[in-house]
Amino acid sequence: MNNQAVIIKLQNDVQKFLMERKLVFDNTIIHPKEIEVYYWEKDVFEDGSVHRNTLQQNNRNHFYIHRWGYKKEDAYKGGNYPGLDFVVSGEEGVYYTYLIRSAVIDDNLIVGPHKVLTTVLESSGLEKEQLENVIVELQEEKSLCDVLFSERINLGKNAKEYTGEKLRGVLCDEYFRKAKYPLKERMIVEKILKSKICKDSAVEYAKANLGYVPSSIKKQYCE
Repeated sequence: MNNQAVIIKLQNDVQKFLMERKLVFDNTIIHPKEIEVYYWEKDVFEDGSVHRNTLQQNNRNHFYIHRWGYKKEDAYKGGNYPGLDFVVSGEEGVYYTYLIRSAVIDDNLIVGPHKVLTTVLESSGLEKEQLENVIVELQEEKSLCDVLFSERINLGKNAKEYTGEKLRGVLCDEYFRKAKYPLKERMIVEKILKSKICKDSAVEYAKANLGYVPSSIKKQYCE
C-alpha cells in the first residue's frame, strides 16, 4: 500500500474505534474521545514519531506507557511527557498504537495525554507496570456522532513528512462543545466545507458544536 492508502485505512480504524468501542479492565471504564495514531512498518509506513518500543508491537489489547527507549525495561518518561497508548498491533515488526489524548473516566471528561494517564492510574489503583500487564477488553458502545480529523499535536522533528497527516481523531459528541480540544474550529470548518451542506445546515452544525459560526463559514456562504 502507498502512504495515502495506509492513512485512509488508519482513519477508518479510528472512526470505528471512537464510534463503537470503550476500554474496560477490572472496574475501570475508559471512553476514548480523542486519539492519535502511531503506526510504523518497515518499507510501508515509517513514521519516525513512533517510539518503536517493544510493547508497541505484537501486544494487542494492552497499554503502553511512554518510555525513553525501545525496550520494556527502559525508564518511563517523566514530568508532563508520559502518555497512555492502547496497543492495536498483533504482529512483530508492526508498531501500532492509539495515544489516548482525551477520554471520559468516572463520568468526567479528561483532556490531555498526561492527565488521562494520571487519572487511569488513580482510578484503577494500579502502578504503571501493573497497568501495562492488564488485558484490556474492547466492549461495544455505539455512537452516531461524526469523527473529525486533524494532524497530530506537538509532534517532534522525527515525524518529518508525516507531520501534517490527519492521524488525530476526535469524536464530535456532547462533550465536544465544552472540551478544550486543540484545533476545534478548524476541524468543524473542514467538516462543513467537505460535506458541502446548505447554508442553514452549516450554521446549525457550527452552532451546535462550537456555540458560534466561524467567520470563514460566514464568508464561504455569503459569497
